[in-house]
Amino acid sequence: MRKISYLVLLILVSGLTSIAQISKYAIPGTFKDLHTVYTYQKSNWDGSHASTIFLYIKDTNQIQSFKFSEGDEYATLVSARINWKTYTVDDFKNHRVFKNGERRLLAQLQQKDSMISFKVMDFSDSMKLAHPLWHSYDFDFASLGFTWRALKNPVDSFYFHIADAGMQNEKIAFLNKGLVTVKYSGKDLVNDKELYRYSINGEGLQHKGGSIWINPKNSMIELYKIELPDEEGFVNGMLKLLKTKKMSEAQWEQFIDQKMK
Repeated sequence: MRKISYLVLLILVSGLTSIAQISKYAIPGTFKDLHTVYTYQKSNWDGSHASTIFLYIKDTNQIQSFKFSEGDEYATLVSARINWKTYTVDDFKNHRVFKNGERRLLAQLQQKDSMISFKVMDFSDSMKLAHPLWHSYDFDFASLGFTWRALKNPVDSFYFHIADAGMQNEKIAFLNKGLVTVKYSGKDLVNDKELYRYSINGEGLQHKGGSIWINPKNSMIELYKIELPDEEGFVNGMLKLLKTKKMSEAQWEQFIDQKMK
């Protein structure tokens, strides 16, 4: 009986803490950066293993990440839909974009309540999220950056859950990685901009976290440096904003086509 009561208590506490985190957000009123491309460089801290990521604010609830390296036969285009009731992604689509213009769906993920269903080529499965407020580190924290604007108090600490693809029992799976806590730690002048600096760490990053710098004018990630790498060939992780540019949806599609030629 005591074990059952303890489990019930844990479930209640988990539910209350989830509600407490969600209450720190409010639906953004304006999106001044709608139809803006954020060009980032992803690399190790020392600048090695560098590649370019183009993040496009396609709609008030949709972002797209385009990753392409010169010489590759295909690029990656990830589309994510943001649910402004849960302040996280409820639909992912990962396409491979080929030089002939073909776009082939490689993987898809959908969230409903606390359940995640995903499909990678011919393999499909589902899992239960350990926490409803989640983001993907493999997605370069793009959804985290986009939803930062919804925080009621940008200098208040908060936490979220990391869930990402991985291998389990010799097959691909979508895995609960754990919680991480974000804490405001001051202001820094970076690239002639006054940015808010936050620490980020926890089980979800295997306690190998680091810092994130946010531009308070648009609430987007300007820079992050995290000890834990998210890809093979990396020893740590850095994402640095290089520039921004306005593009219509038609111009964005033309931009992708031109990169693939």
